[in-house]
Amino acid sequence: MENLAAAYLQERGVTVLERNFRSREAEIDIIGRQGEALIFVEVKARRKGKKSGDGEEAVGAAKQKRICRCADFYMHEKGIDPFETSIRFDVIAIAAGPQARPEADERTEERADFSGDESPGENSSGEESGAEIRWIRDAFSYVPYGRSKPHWRVW
Repeated sequence: MENLAAAYLQERGVTVLERNFRSREAEIDIIGRQGEALIFVEVKARRKGKKSGDGEEAVGAAKQKRICRCADFYMHEKGIDPFETSIRFDVIAIAAGPQARPEADERTEERADFSGDESPGENSSGEESGAEIRWIRDAFSYVPYGRSKPHWRVW
């Protein structure tokens, strides 16, 4: 599903810089740049109609904190000052299965249904056929590690 999400973002002008970036604490599925903004993207996939909730609901406070700490590590590794860079944390929620969810979140930039030939990227497994993708921009806020600046401890 991450391949589908990366293709979806690229079609919408996002330059993918890294995929599956890992620190000791977490993994960021996609790191990209759109204009001047550095984007950290969490990809969540769920089956439509399941009672387990939507993909964006799976990114709780603890997961957000781990993603922010991993983002701190990425920016430290790349020499990026988080206080001089526009940073955004997005969620790509992919719903696959027989039933669609009609309502949209007010933060959702757009909603797209992909099936068959309309799907971006390869669809060799058939797993992504009929997937509904929701791109939630600014899904959560950046919380730097420590008090006022990220703590560049030994990772």
